[in-house]
Amino acid sequence: MLSCGLDFGTSNSTLAISHHSKTSLIALNGESPILKSAIFFDSEIKEHFIGQCGIDRYLEGGKGRLMLSLKSILGSALLNEKIAVCGEWITYRDIIGLVIKYIKETAERQLNTELSQVVLGRPVRYHDTNDARDKLAQDTMELIMKEQGFKEVVFQFEPIAAALDYESSIRNEQLALIIDLGGGTSDFTIIRLNNKTKTINRKADILANGGIHIGGTNFDKDLSLHAIMPLLGKGSIVRGMNGSKLEMPTSLYYDLTSWHLLNNLYSTKTINEIKDLYLVSEQKFLIKRAITVLEKKLGHYLLQAAENSKIKLSSSLLDDIDISKVEDDLQIAISRDNFESYCHNLINGLQRTIETTLSAASIHADQIDSVFLTGGTTQIPVVHRMICNLFPNAQFVTGDVYGSVGKGLAIIAEELWR
Repeated sequence: MLSCGLDFGTSNSTLAISHHSKTSLIALNGESPILKSAIFFDSEIKEHFIGQCGIDRYLEGGKGRLMLSLKSILGSALLNEKIAVCGEWITYRDIIGLVIKYIKETAERQLNTELSQVVLGRPVRYHDTNDARDKLAQDTMELIMKEQGFKEVVFQFEPIAAALDYESSIRNEQLALIIDLGGGTSDFTIIRLNNKTKTINRKADILANGGIHIGGTNFDKDLSLHAIMPLLGKGSIVRGMNGSKLEMPTSLYYDLTSWHLLNNLYSTKTINEIKDLYLVSEQKFLIKRAITVLEKKLGHYLLQAAENSKIKLSSSLLDDIDISKVEDDLQIAISRDNFESYCHNLINGLQRTIETTLSAASIHADQIDSVFLTGGTTQIPVVHRMICNLFPNAQFVTGDVYGSVGKGLAIIAEELWR
């Protein structure tokens, strides 16, 4: 039997093992260690597909239900709600269990041994302000892990795991800020690091932790709301009963930019409501596109287009968002400057949380020796620029963007269960 570290993320997941202080990530998606935290229930063949293959099957026209960002449901009232998939009723908790089961069994096949002990990463805050929901989220994950066959489950903050991965590479003592910006949450830890330290119990070295419920999916959402949704009627005018002019209800567009709410929009009731609004719309061609999106179940396609554009704009100044499945030749020209203006509030939220974490540690930004970056959202230029401006004197180190947390968790697991 082996112990492991598991980083179950909002967007991506990894599993790692550490043996004789040598840490390695296990392939979960073909030859890649990075698994998309997604599941597609194919209603035609009554099977489910996990990871990128599930996303691909759905986007290629597969009939059924695609579910993403499952981690964001933890601690919410949705968790024990039953939904119909493939002719059966199943809870969101059970669906998360299917993803965990896949990860565990895939790793065990490769390692040819049972994984019974796990250090599971968790954000500093599952929920920003509600302690009861935060505790419920962790308790639920522990229950799910044990239901899927793990006998011992230990939790560790994700940025602390990333810190231990970074610590294995340094030569001198440092006061470090560890920044883990994932798909659903952003976490920050200020910690004293020294590669001569041999213990994983680092309470004495941790000056402060901070976290906020902002991640990559929030950037996708803002890009979609500002760039894509206006082409589906967001902000357009409909006529009220007395002839007054009203804006198209915004709830449709906020739901269309939320992974976990998309499937609720495809009901006959919702489509008929939008058709009624079409009749009193002053820009019918826009609302017609919205109806097409609902009837063809293109919500996931649009959010994928937003995510792809976000990634493209991290390396290019311009992009054309192709949404021709909605309407022939429909494209949206967008610049990096546009995108950055859409994300202003998110950047402010991240900056405030960093400043609050510094304050909790009773230190100033110029006392930080190094800033260690992990998580895909750190690759967004406006995010990186904001952090650099806050710490002009610090050394910046970019870790394994998707693997640092998993490897750090594996280091902790080996130490716990030698």
